[in-house]
Amino acid sequence: MNETYSNIIARLVPLYDMAPQRFMAFYNAVYLMCIDLPEGYRFRISDRCQGKDLALFRDIVKTLVAEQPYNKYMGQLELSDDMEYVRRTTGFKPSANRFIPRQGKR
Repeated sequence: MNETYSNIIARLVPLYDMAPQRFMAFYNAVYLMCIDLPEGYRFRISDRCQGKDLALFRDIVKTLVAEQPYNKYMGQLELSDDMEYVRRTTGFKPSANRFIPRQGKR
């Protein structure tokens, strides 16, 4: 089943309405884990949260993946196909220009 952004938000909003401070504390913790993840690294979701919070954790990660701005020089967040790992890809690294003329040598 393909989930849309609006379906995920529809599941998150009632949780926010029930306990805004608690929800935002969890959201901010997940956000910081994902934003601070260096390029080329990943973490296992089940190592970071309890079993009852896995679905909420995954939904928050999905929204972060959808909301992140595109920057080809910085790696993008990804959720693995089995939804067990969050990883940050490596960004585009331009090669050095080898054809710069040398100055002062003739």
